[in-house]
Amino acid sequence: MKKLFMLASMAGLFTIVNAQIGINTSAPQASLDVTGKPATPSSLDGIIPPRITGNQLRAKTYTAAQTGAQVYVTTADSAPAGQTVNVTTAGNYYFDGTVWKHLVDAINTLPNGTGSVIMINGVLQVAQEMSMRLANDWTIPTSSDNPTGATNRNPIGQMTVKLIDNYNTFTGTTSTNSFTVKNDGTYLISMNFPIQVQSGGPLSGNLYYGIFNVTDNTWNAFGLDTVVNLGVGQVKNYSYLVSMDLLASKTYSFYIGQQTSNTATLLMRGLSTINGNNSLTFFSVKRLK
Repeated sequence: MKKLFMLASMAGLFTIVNAQIGINTSAPQASLDVTGKPATPSSLDGIIPPRITGNQLRAKTYTAAQTGAQVYVTTADSAPAGQTVNVTTAGNYYFDGTVWKHLVDAINTLPNGTGSVIMINGVLQVAQEMSMRLANDWTIPTSSDNPTGATNRNPIGQMTVKLIDNYNTFTGTTSTNSFTVKNDGTYLISMNFPIQVQSGGPLSGNLYYGIFNVTDNTWNAFGLDTVVNLGVGQVKNYSYLVSMDLLASKTYSFYIGQQTSNTATLLMRGLSTINGNNSLTFFSVKRLK
């Protein structure tokens, strides 16, 4: 009796014509045709897809058979990865057969934050960016050894002036620096700095500088130059621009290593006192994709 009652009560709502289903219409024009009641204020029109949190969605595994599925994510995935790598905000999402993507109605909404806006997998995001300067001159440790993953490599100190760190993942002190990235991706690395021999010159030897993977104790990428007979007071400027893949699970640092056979004192010049304190360095990390 209960089944008969339910069918009878629904008869005025559903109409099936030639395998097409109509809701509030007797002449469905598609596989599913829903007609609202715009003239009835008490009737709230709309279709509500399944509502689910980003974390709950990440726990599920969809296949090509679910391509086109739609859900409404109530809260962003706290650790977006895999199929939910794009689920970084609440909203309507659809499954494209590989990953979940934000529906067009929200894609063009500019995200909150400070920095450049980039599009990754069809979703606008504020690119992670760090820009720093040295607060003062810093003495570069030197050694007769060539810089490697284990010897004669040092985190750059005095990198304490932060121009931007929009995800708060950079730390700099007078003797070291380190940073992480929020998401796996390709990042643009920039290093601009001068070196100057203060005493004990001339200095000759190989100079390594770049990004060091602290977690794995290895250089991620570096520039290399041979310094030849750099005398006391002489200055040499360096500029390094490179893109590289960085992982959210690793810790990185701006490193440098100078090989020399004497006891020369080598500075990375952070400030010039000519006509005031003028910054001489610039370091940055910026996500590209």
